[in-house]
Amino acid sequence: MSGKQSARMWPTALAGALAAVLAFAPALGAYASVTEHIVRKGETLYAIARIYGSSVAALAASNNLADPDLIFPGQRLKIPPSGGVVHRVERGDTLWQIAQDYGISLTALQEANPGLNPRNLAVGAEVIVPGVARSLSSRQAGGMSLAWPVSGRISSGYGWRGGRMHYGLDIAAPQGSTVVAAAPGLVVSAGWNGGYGRMVLLEHDRNLRTLYAHCSSLLVKPGQQVQRGQAIAKVGATGNATGSHLHFEVHVGGRPQNPLRFLP
Repeated sequence: MSGKQSARMWPTALAGALAAVLAFAPALGAYASVTEHIVRKGETLYAIARIYGSSVAALAASNNLADPDLIFPGQRLKIPPSGGVVHRVERGDTLWQIAQDYGISLTALQEANPGLNPRNLAVGAEVIVPGVARSLSSRQAGGMSLAWPVSGRISSGYGWRGGRMHYGLDIAAPQGSTVVAAAPGLVVSAGWNGGYGRMVLLEHDRNLRTLYAHCSSLLVKPGQQVQRGQAIAKVGATGNATGSHLHFEVHVGGRPQNPLRFLP
């Protein structure tokens, strides 16, 4: 092949390569990386969610926000790809367990995280959970959403912790903060319950129960009907607790669920 022939073939080869890249670009978009947003004065989580085509529920879950209304200027927020949620790996997590917690298939989770080694999940690593932002919001629209029981920071999430399963959310809050019912329901029990300390258990519609533990004092009695947002207890550190916080659990059909799947 002469030098002139080779030179004439370069544009054709370059065009072919560019076409191949453009054809593959949509697939690359499916694995968009997590971005960071620095909160500006006056911004709300709702406004930020609209900017990125996400939802309040997805951003709250991705950033462990116990109260979506409490964000502040300068705060750095993780923004998941559109329609997804960022899950931060905790000790004992597996891809299978993460998929189960969010109600998606293991295959979908692996495809959204092609560079992730499922046999060596580093604590603190970020896993993109695709296609759950809408389902988190739809639970609220369909009446499956629960109110946050207290305002505060999530100090420990749902999942394996120190070799043991942690079946709820720990929400750090000052001693004596008011704990409210996450939904209307019936007080099944209210009293001391071993390592849970002072605890309230509520029964709701759809075979759902919520549990509020480590309280300093209780404001309701068994058999009492309560409304969503009604004060039921005060935050404390009773039972097996380190520091003042609320331990909050959600059970459906007697089985524990990740509370973030039901919180707006």
